[in-house]
Amino acid sequence: MTRSFQVTFTRSGKTLAVDETEGVLGAGLKAGLALAYDCRKGRCKTCMVKVDGIIDQSEAWLISNEELADGYALICVGKPRSNLRVHA
Repeated sequence: MTRSFQVTFTRSGKTLAVDETEGVLGAGLKAGLALAYDCRKGRCKTCMVKVDGIIDQSEAWLISNEELADGYALICVGKPRSNLRVHA
């Protein structure tokens, strides 16, 4: 059984239940949010935003350790591992 987490998008104020196997970007788009993205593979940084909480970035190709340390994530491939506040 998979878990889901509460993901709040700060610009819209919308909070969604996102399954731990689902990408944050995909969940936001399904909910009708206007979010920036391009490649959807973690390779272009178009979807990179600050995220408060724990997000799995194991599929992200083009994010530096410094960006990760500063709280940034590529939400196209990022999957929640805790409740999140996404600054998008």
